Amino acid sequence: MKTFARLIRRYVLAAVGISLLLVALALAAFVWIAVRFGLQWQEQFAFSYSEIADHLQRTGEGDFSFDEKDADAWLLGYAWEMLLDDDGLVVWQYQLQEALIHPYTASEIAVFSRWYLQDYPVFCQVRDYGLLVLGMPQNSIWKYNFWTYPQLIEWIFYRGGTLILGILLMILVLCMVFSWRGTRSLRTVSDGMDALAEGRTVKLSTRGFAGELAEKLNRTSEQIRYRNEIIARRDTARTNWIAGVSHDIRTPLSLILGWSEQLHRDASLPEPVRKKAAGIQTQSERIRSLIEDLNLTSKLQYGAQPLRRTPVHGGPLLRKLVADFCNGPLAAGCEVTLAMDPEAEGASLLADEALLGRALDNLLGNSVRHNAGPVHCGVTATRKSRMLCITVTDDGVGFPPGVLTALQRGEQGDNTPHILGLHVVEQIVQAHGGSVTFCQNEPAGSKVILKLPTQ
Repeated sequence: MKTFARLIRRYVLAAVGISLLLVALALAAFVWIAVRFGLQWQEQFAFSYSEIADHLQRTGEGDFSFDEKDADAWLLGYAWEMLLDDDGLVVWQYQLQEALIHPYTASEIAVFSRWYLQDYPVFCQVRDYGLLVLGMPQNSIWKYNFWTYPQLIEWIFYRGGTLILGILLMILVLCMVFSWRGTRSLRTVSDGMDALAEGRTVKLSTRGFAGELAEKLNRTSEQIRYRNEIIARRDTARTNWIAGVSHDIRTPLSLILGWSEQLHRDASLPEPVRKKAAGIQTQSERIRSLIEDLNLTSKLQYGAQPLRRTPVHGGPLLRKLVADFCNGPLAAGCEVTLAMDPEAEGASLLADEALLGRALDNLLGNSVRHNAGPVHCGVTATRKSRMLCITVTDDGVGFPPGVLTALQRGEQGDNTPHILGLHVVEQIVQAHGGSVTFCQNEPAGSKVILKLPTQ
């Protein structure tokens, strides 16, 4: 955050610097023009109003006069002049209009001392003998918050274009320079951010405008690389641990399966004992399936399961996978039908047959295990928009609401033991670049739609 603050501060300071430079140039130009016209304006008057005020003296008869020169010489260029006493009375005047000869209140004096007196620009000088008011010719000075001359405005509009154009060009050049430097530095930083987003390690140059930010990105990249290594080692250890535990369980589980099968086939044993042995065999097969699913989902999740893809066609592949299931131990609990569209029959896939076989086996096996009686399963294949759609349905009880919600949201949670096999199906299909949709079948049962990309 500090780096971005500094970056913004630099841009702000640069903008302020350019603005100050512009203001300085404008002020310099304005002062130069004002002085130029001021000198010309001063030539129209014999003396300044302060000099006039200094040479106005009170005579012995109570009147006022100028020393050295007469009033016409001193007041050359001015319209009129008057002197007000402390009560605002006109005690002396020169060429003052009759309409202006009257007592003035303090508020009236405050107004015209800064602005105008009946459209005459006025200047005031305070002396011990009173307030001297000098009136300029009408329309000679624009005296608002500042004073200037009509010729000045005319010069700015008609002759100052070159100066304004030069200032604008200089601002444009400065902005282009700052923008080019900033854009070049920020482009490097942006490329580094894109590399980080893609999971690549970056090593940016720390020189230039955004050097500090580049250095922080380098440190971030190094930290991400280090954490990724830790995560990779942890995932590998987890996968290896699950694989090791699965291997250790298979040996005693195989013995249990073998012994239970022998007991089930032993005709000398009572029927209840043989049924219990059959139940032990069924549950052991289920445990073995869960262990295989757990091992497979771990490898798929952490990329430890290689995909052995080979070119296959949809029709032969599905017939082989359905036949493999029908030859398995769970086929006795269901009836499986296969329907193929002509376009799906010849659809070309690049697939791992073993993994797709495991996905189909899990779907059909799930229908058998979670329905009490014999269930009818249907496998339908169609081709839509370069995708092979495989729909697996049954006429059983369907998905429990909680399980279906977890499947649709991609959640595991407390329902993980019930959807582990279905989660493996989803992982297998996604590893092939496809997608899976879980929903209820109509009028009853469950439906799973697998979409696999075709070549």
